[in-house]
Amino acid sequence: MKLYNVMEESCLKENLIHKWITNIVRQNDGYEFLFDDEVYLPVYKYALKITKRKTVKLNLVEEKVLQIVSIGVHQVDEIAKILGITRSLLDVTLADLHVKDLISVSSDICTLLKKGEQALSNLERVEKQQDIMKDIYMDSFKGKILDDITRYQVVEKILVDDNKLEPLIQAEDMKVIVSKFEDIQEIFQAEYSEVRIADGIRTESQELLTIDGIESVYVVFIKIPLQVFVSTNGWDIDITATKKKYNEILLEYKDEIIRQINNKKVLRTHWKRKMVQDEPYNGGCLEEVDGLVDLIRNADYKKNKEQKEIEELQMKMFSSRKLLNGEVKVLLDYLALNAQQVEMCIDNIDDWAYDKNFVGKLSHYIGKAALKIKYQDSKNIEKAIDRIERGHNVTEYKKCMHGYFLCWKYDEKYEIYGIPIEREVINKDTSCIMMNYYLQRLEKNNV
Repeated sequence: MKLYNVMEESCLKENLIHKWITNIVRQNDGYEFLFDDEVYLPVYKYALKITKRKTVKLNLVEEKVLQIVSIGVHQVDEIAKILGITRSLLDVTLADLHVKDLISVSSDICTLLKKGEQALSNLERVEKQQDIMKDIYMDSFKGKILDDITRYQVVEKILVDDNKLEPLIQAEDMKVIVSKFEDIQEIFQAEYSEVRIADGIRTESQELLTIDGIESVYVVFIKIPLQVFVSTNGWDIDITATKKKYNEILLEYKDEIIRQINNKKVLRTHWKRKMVQDEPYNGGCLEEVDGLVDLIRNADYKKNKEQKEIEELQMKMFSSRKLLNGEVKVLLDYLALNAQQVEMCIDNIDDWAYDKNFVGKLSHYIGKAALKIKYQDSKNIEKAIDRIERGHNVTEYKKCMHGYFLCWKYDEKYEIYGIPIEREVINKDTSCIMMNYYLQRLEKNNV
């Protein structure tokens, strides 16, 4: 059991190295990092009413019946005798041909109809059918048909409206849907025009003719994690994907996402003012560890890492220092895994209690530990407590002047604190809190 625990701990530490390096915010020249978050692009999932043309090969009995009738043999009993089959078996084929308007049958007399002549000429019958074409996805920005929705991270329900992008196209706009006929036709050909094969011969094919209406529509969302920046010398907003796999979709919709951010249609909570005191907050402005990113990146590329090497990297990662953009959440998650008690010091508890992003991720930073909160100010502590505890249970609240803006303490071994900088963005009337985070090692210990 002890050996298993050691191996498990080593695996966790190695995984931390990979997670750490993949979450570091890459430098964006000319811009300063503000925050990371995600937005959700509404996508319409349709079931469409369509008309399709269906072409079916005649089977051998159907072909022979039509041939016999075409040469002037009309009596049903005589046709059965020529084919060498029973009358009851022939009646089944005749009924099918009659329903398909290939022949008419009256008083045991068969007559070849026009459709029957055409079918006999091509040895196939053609008919139009109404049908429902399901699972057609169209984005709500450009009306683009998404032929492979599995490429994206799709969710069906979003709890925080602030992260939902505003659609530009209405779901019921048939003009947009019909204008995408060629794209929908490609999907139909690939997925809906399946043919049945009998003895290596195609017996059926289908073709999309028209899109007639909407049977049903359901809204799903594509998740787009992103990082938000502000121009170093101005107010301009820029965004980048948090991971390379999101680069393509972000590039596709980048301009519209930035426009909605600037117009405060999305991510509005980041522009709400948080109370920042005039006096300096507690916590020293520590220095970064030079070369840490390259050191950990090289270690991440290395497949077979020795335990001693992993431990040395851990010591550097959890040394007292200024944190890089993007790593604070990774370290908080990791420290929460084995923590028994977490103490969170907050300046104005109301600011954080009404921040849905903060409350929603609170449980990740606490894990199974007991949470105590110290706060310096609140206009309505009862309401603040109610909102905070939607994210995680709190064992104790205490009002005191602790001097921190935001600080997490894990078992009196480590503390991670943030020092705020209020920054104008978008325009002179809009501001955002930029956070510099620091890790302080409170005692000598191994992580």
